[in-house]
Amino acid sequence: MIAFSITQAVGSPPAFPNYYVLFWSLFNLLVLIAVIAGIVWYLKKQSDYRRQVVSKLDYLIALLEPNNPDNK
Repeated sequence: MIAFSITQAVGSPPAFPNYYVLFWSLFNLLVLIAVIAGIVWYLKKQSDYRRQVVSKLDYLIALLEPNNPDNK
């Protein structure tokens, strides 16, 4: 049977941080925030559009109703 010995690395981490890893993580976070903001914006836009259509339909219905005060 062959025995392998595992040696621990000697030394310390480099004095400079790894900017690529930092910026890539920040980029991924910003992409996620942008996607969520886009979905929220789209849903708000659709809600505003529906509200506007209902308001216009209510206005048209009010115009088509008879103005007879006896008919309540």
